[in-house]
Amino acid sequence: MRLVGLHKNSLFLLLIWLFEGILVGFGAILPGISGGTLCVAFGMYRPIIETISHLKAGIKKYGLMLFVFVLGGAVGFIGLSGLAAWLLEKDTALVTCAFIGFILGTLPELWQDAGAKGRHKGSYISMVLCFLLMLAVLALFKTKLSITIAPDLFGYLLCGVLWGLSFIVPGLSSSSLLLFFGLYQDMLKGISTFDFKVLIPMGIGALACVLLLSKAVGYAYKKQYSVVSHGVLGIVVATAIMIIPIGGFSSPASIAVNLAAILGGGVLSYLFTKGCDRLKENSNKR
Repeated sequence: MRLVGLHKNSLFLLLIWLFEGILVGFGAILPGISGGTLCVAFGMYRPIIETISHLKAGIKKYGLMLFVFVLGGAVGFIGLSGLAAWLLEKDTALVTCAFIGFILGTLPELWQDAGAKGRHKGSYISMVLCFLLMLAVLALFKTKLSITIAPDLFGYLLCGVLWGLSFIVPGLSSSSLLLFFGLYQDMLKGISTFDFKVLIPMGIGALACVLLLSKAVGYAYKKQYSVVSHGVLGIVVATAIMIIPIGGFSSPASIAVNLAAILGGGVLSYLFTKGCDRLKENSNKR
């Protein structure tokens, strides 16, 4: 877990946190990709939960890191929503593969972090059960079942609630659900044009959801760290598998390009996590 014993000259570490926030905010807009999964992948999930659950202690421990990360998330979510819409039209598979790589590249650190307080039989059972459950849930979401909801006040409140859930429940893609409900395009347009009739209800719904559920998740981590951590790891792996864009591997050229995107994303995120750990160690020695 990355703490914020930050030296004033560690500008590179700040830039990494900012960039990770941008990736999480941007990735959360794309259908199939879970903001919560990316938060877990970049080591931000537990700091966020801990800070919301115990505000004073969390700010003291993670304040600078989360401030920079949330700032990046806002840039990625709001500032790049227009880019997300454009990429969806051009090549969704390529972008999705890059994000799969980001997730896979962090798995070694996630595995190490999950076992920080030991592993036992319940840890492995939790990981397998959560893996299988998330596979089943995501497979259900990929069916053609859909419910259309009007893009009004209630609809955008629901958008916010689903965004909040996607950060509290790793693996849950709010964008995919919003596509099912027929709200995605209207929501994306509202975000990209800074329409407060969209942004305000979304903000209220997301904030309410996060505040209500984060304490329960924080309590679970406190009581059963190893079981919960391995369960989350199983969810992350299942998500990475289920968002693979099978249709994007239809020709030798597309296979090569998309595999290169996965590899590139994996190497980049692995170097990021290792770089963060190295910078944190150097800062703590000063």
